[in-house]
Amino acid sequence: MKKTDFKLRKIFTPTVLAICGVLMLLSLFAGSLVFYAFGSDDSGYAITPVLIILLLAVIGIVLCLWLRRRIVRNDPVMGRFAAERISLKPGGTVRGQRKFGFMTMRWLIMLISFFALIYGVKWLGQGFGNIELPIFACPINQDQLIDSSCYTLAHLNSLVGMSWSEIGIFLGSLLLSIVVLGRFICGFLCPMGLIQDLTHETRQGLKIEGLSLNEKLYQRLKPIKWTLLLLFLGLSFVGGNFCNICPAITVSPALAGFKVSLFLSGFFMIVVIIGSFFKRRFFCNICPLGYLIGLGHRISLFRIKKDGQACTECGACYEACPMGIKTIYTEREKRDVTTADCIMCGECIDKCPENKALAMSFGGVKFYKASRKTFMSGQKKTDQRLKRLIRKREKNESNQ
Repeated sequence: MKKTDFKLRKIFTPTVLAICGVLMLLSLFAGSLVFYAFGSDDSGYAITPVLIILLLAVIGIVLCLWLRRRIVRNDPVMGRFAAERISLKPGGTVRGQRKFGFMTMRWLIMLISFFALIYGVKWLGQGFGNIELPIFACPINQDQLIDSSCYTLAHLNSLVGMSWSEIGIFLGSLLLSIVVLGRFICGFLCPMGLIQDLTHETRQGLKIEGLSLNEKLYQRLKPIKWTLLLLFLGLSFVGGNFCNICPAITVSPALAGFKVSLFLSGFFMIVVIIGSFFKRRFFCNICPLGYLIGLGHRISLFRIKKDGQACTECGACYEACPMGIKTIYTEREKRDVTTADCIMCGECIDKCPENKALAMSFGGVKFYKASRKTFMSGQKKTDQRLKRLIRKREKNESNQ
């Protein structure tokens, strides 16, 4: 086992470093790597590149599944393990505990936010031209009627040409977003989050086994995240444009009806969709804007609270967390377990089986708490599935 870990470490670490280096090089030449270009006389639909990206992502997912099946077929031990895992429906994971409640409200908010941020900016911009939204009002094509602090952060060199009032609006809207919402933006409001969650739910519905990352793999993703953060804030100072590699611009302007020529961002969006299919909230683990907002978690009004005495260290919260935050169940002293990586999705609370062991609060007021009763009521179907699986496995072993 140690030999295997050493081999993986020997391969994985250089691979991550190579990806970081390639990202930095590609970002400088992203403008010349055209994925899809609209001409001035092009009468095609703005949605065309999005459809192409979806088609290529589906092809990529099918190829990944085919490759995994070949690997499983050639490895008997891996094959048996995968067969047992895939038999757990859906995808070997435990479903949410509540039929209607917090998580349903979260989905409703994400859907409303998706349409509001993509289509609402056109309507809002007609009456309020100087407002800056924190996310996804992508003005990359210069046709949007409202600004975005995300765009300004990616072009910090443009602050030199701004008036003091414009700089004040930018800093004020950004600070207000960090204090009032924090990474609640990521878990509830960001349209990229909804796209990733829908991709994850599609895999769950198809009963396809996903990928789970261990603590070491999460740690090794951090250099990629920091590299993207460095490019996000500094690329404009060396003549580059982060928007050319940002996957978000492939969705927002196109769905709003704006034509945008896509560069390396189109290829990255394909990677994001494929990655999110197998790993929930894949892009959130390396998103530079999300992490930048998360750095202000100490002043944000949204917090995750923990009662160390009620916690039994079962690890259910860690297993449920799409960001792989281990301290949420290892921490015993601090009541506030919010970190810069936490996207406030509430999955850890949803899967926690102990009364009030975990809770989400706003301004010190807890509004969503873990509950054993509601958790156990949601486990009945899962238990029945497991019992059927065990009986089926025992029957197969007796026949052999």
